[in-house]
Amino acid sequence: MKRVFQHPPESPTGKHYWRGLGELSDTPEFRQWLEREFPPGASELNGDEWSRRDFLKLMGASMALAGVGLTSCRKPEMHLVPFTKNVEWTIPGKFLYYATAMPRRTGAIPLFATTVDGRPIKLEGNPLHPASGGATDTFVQASILDLYDPSRSRRFVHKGKTSNPNDFDAYIGTLRNTLGSQQGDGLAFLVGETHSPTRYRLRAELEKTFPSMRWCVYEPLLSQEQITAAQSAFGAGTRLVPKLDRADVILALDSDFLDCGQGDLESVRAFTSRRRVKAAADNMNRLYVVENR
Repeated sequence: MKRVFQHPPESPTGKHYWRGLGELSDTPEFRQWLEREFPPGASELNGDEWSRRDFLKLMGASMALAGVGLTSCRKPEMHLVPFTKNVEWTIPGKFLYYATAMPRRTGAIPLFATTVDGRPIKLEGNPLHPASGGATDTFVQASILDLYDPSRSRRFVHKGKTSNPNDFDAYIGTLRNTLGSQQGDGLAFLVGETHSPTRYRLRAELEKTFPSMRWCVYEPLLSQEQITAAQSAFGAGTRLVPKLDRADVILALDSDFLDCGQGDLESVRAFTSRRRVKAAADNMNRLYVVENR
C-alpha cells in the first residue's frame, strides 16, 4: 500500500522554523511549486495504486526505449598512426636518459632527463656531480610541467587576431631587413640573469649581425650590492662562495642564503650536513637571523 507522509502540524505557540528562503517569503510562485513538487505527470497517477509488478513493467519499457534511442551513440574511433621516421636512438617501450643541466642565476643544476619516444617525462639530479649529489629543488620538478602546460600558446596572434606561420616569417624577415640596414640601432634585449651556453652563443651571433644592438641583463632577485661589494674587496669577476659546512656560527643579516631560486644546492647541502648529529662528538651549527619587519 502507498503511504503518504505528512509533516507534523506546527505548534500554535513557540518558534516557527522555516525550511528555506522560499517558505519564509511564502510567495504565490512558491505555493504553486510546492503543490507541483513532483515531476510533471506524477499528479496523473493519483488515485491509482501501483504494484511492484507494474512499476517494473514501466521501468523495463523505459529502458527498452532508451536502448533504441542510444543505438547511434558510440565512443569515437581513434587510430594509432606509426612513426613515418623513428626517433633516433630509441627502442619502443624503453626509456632513454640524457645528462643535461638547468641554468640558474649563479650556475646550473646537473640533471638526468628521462625520455620516452623523444618526450621528456622526468627530471632527476645527477648523483655523479659533487655539488648537488643527485638532489634537485621544486623548480626543477615543476619545470617538466611547462612542456605539457595546456595554457601554452598554440597559435600565432597578431594584434589580437589569429595569424599563421607564413605571416610570422614574413614579418620577421621584414623586421630583420629593417634592423640590418640600421646595424641594429634601436634594437635591445632585456633578459634575466642565467648562465646558459646556448644563450651566449645566440648573443654572439646577434652581435655579429646587429653590432649596434644593446643587451641588458636585469634580475630583481639578485642583490647588486653584494656583487659590488665582492668586486670592490676581491676584484672584478669574483663571487663569494660560502663554505657553510665549516661554519659553527652563521649570522644572516636580511639574507636568504638558502634561496633555491639561485640554484645553489651545494650551499643547502652544506648547511644541512651540519644539522645532523651522527656521533657524540658532532656539534650542530648555530644560526642567527636578523630581518627587516
